[in-house]
Amino acid sequence: MNRLILYIMAGTILLVPRQFLGQETAPKLAIFNVLRGIVDCAEGKQANEEFQKKYDAKRDELSKKQKELQELQQQLSTQGNTMTVEARAALGRNIDAKTTELQRSQEDAEKEFTNLRNEIFNRIGSKMSPIVQQYAKEKNFTLVLDSSNQAGQLFYADPAVDITDDIIKRYDGLQVSQGGNVPAAAKPAPKSPGTTPAASPRTTIQGTIPKAPAPPTKKN
Repeated sequence: MNRLILYIMAGTILLVPRQFLGQETAPKLAIFNVLRGIVDCAEGKQANEEFQKKYDAKRDELSKKQKELQELQQQLSTQGNTMTVEARAALGRNIDAKTTELQRSQEDAEKEFTNLRNEIFNRIGSKMSPIVQQYAKEKNFTLVLDSSNQAGQLFYADPAVDITDDIIKRYDGLQVSQGGNVPAAAKPAPKSPGTTPAASPRTTIQGTIPKAPAPPTKKN
């Protein structure tokens, strides 16, 4: 399963508590996996479930349109030579229109899910940031690095300085105390007897929208 394809603004929760900047002693460092913190907290898991449902529905919608288009393409390919010029031209126009419609729907869906993904990360990240700051102050950390930021070139960190689990626990506890507890994710509906639905890979607040097939080469 691909890991989160959600892009995070590096530095959103990277901290340098001001009161430690002037110290001459060796800095006390910690790492926090921003990506995992957002995805693995209770609110993030619930958001992922809701994201997945919307993604699955949109994928099925676009897959249906794609199938209809492929059927028309197949019709043109197998029956084009036996059609009248007018019928073949009409079918070609229909294929062009449906191809354009599918491509636009795909673009709209990609924009929709990108915006939704960003909204989830910004919403949770903005509430998680002050928790990280408070934790760093309590533990006298000079610097907290984001281990999920690939651009940061963090090659190794002792797991003992990873505060991600502690931050998740604090975040979940705070949400519960404020009345914002997140219900457990609903179990999937039972499969109907005799049906074998297509495999649906799980996504983590991300997804790939089905691509529109290339339009067929028109026959003269």
